[in-house]
Amino acid sequence: MKKDFHDIIILGAGLTGLILSLSLAKLGIRVCIIDKNDPNKTLADERTTAISKGSSNFLDDLKIWSEIKSKAQKIKKIFVSEGVSNNGISFDCKSVNSEAMGYIIENKILKKKLLSAIEKNSLITFIKMTEIKKIERTNSNLNIFKLISRDKVFQCNLLIGADGRYSKIRSENAFKYLYQDYGQIAYVFSIKHKEPHGSLALERFFPSGPLAILPMKKGRQNQSSVVWTLENNLSDISEENLKNLFEKKYSNYFGKLISMSTPVKYKLNLFSCYQDYKNGIILVGDASQAIHPIAGQGFNLGLRDVKILSEILAESKALGFKSSCELVHQKYSRKRKLDKFLLISSTHLLNKLFSINNKSLGFFRSLGLRLFNKSNFLKRNSILYAMGLKNF
Repeated sequence: MKKDFHDIIILGAGLTGLILSLSLAKLGIRVCIIDKNDPNKTLADERTTAISKGSSNFLDDLKIWSEIKSKAQKIKKIFVSEGVSNNGISFDCKSVNSEAMGYIIENKILKKKLLSAIEKNSLITFIKMTEIKKIERTNSNLNIFKLISRDKVFQCNLLIGADGRYSKIRSENAFKYLYQDYGQIAYVFSIKHKEPHGSLALERFFPSGPLAILPMKKGRQNQSSVVWTLENNLSDISEENLKNLFEKKYSNYFGKLISMSTPVKYKLNLFSCYQDYKNGIILVGDASQAIHPIAGQGFNLGLRDVKILSEILAESKALGFKSSCELVHQKYSRKRKLDKFLLISSTHLLNKLFSINNKSLGFFRSLGLRLFNKSNFLKRNSILYAMGLKNF
């Protein structure tokens, strides 16, 4: 059986894995990506991704953003409310002197550009349509991994798991993690509405789950992407009934609903690893932490994993440390711990807070929203953190 050696192998060619490979290559590090799927078949993904300002800056450093920016819709304003109330929190990019707080882009546009950039990069080897059946580790001090597929053996010093929410690497290597089944599902679809969205993102909280309506760069600014969280007992609702229920929650915020695409549903849960490295394996993105979509920050959190890990591996290489060195992995984990904890905790608690249907609690939620909206300090710092431009 043929053997193929690489210093670093990334398992998983989702958005996070692809961007990690480009980030490492930019720093002069050779890397190999292995994925069981045909990447061209995944380009039919109709979902959208929210990209924070900080993430767009990082993609710009990789020479990616300049080529897709024209196809990304700016988010200039965000309005957060409880239910269909007109009282809530208003965020505006002008308050932080920015052209946008973030962007919405179709997954297929971003992925197509990433695949094109990888194909042109001589430092990246992309092994497609290859499923790893078994992972072994040598007993020597070299800490070399053997990844065995049906007809080939790949070897590496460092193995990075970027294989998503239901990570095979995480489960097979017994990473300990917190798991929470939210008892909710997310319906994802797009809508066309009569009035333009004006670059505004709408987030409405209901006891059954949050409803996010995100502006898209299509038509005459009259199309939006929807991520709608509902309880599991509505997972088998007919498309017609779902549309009727949505219209009540939407309440013609951007004018009359003209059309709605076929909804795709996803089960919602939380995976949060207690340690994102173990025995020479590092987890990034959803493989390390898969969070609730309530704030649209999952992708951006994963990109911060990518940025910090790339910088640490480049620095350790310059100092003569091997990529398999545990001290390197420990440094990565330390630098990511607080950011991950804050975002995972806040999304988890925010979803729980607004899911409780209680009049007394509802009064305090409403009061809290009004007080928050009056505090320029809280709003400014919240915007900067959500934009990925401020750390705590």
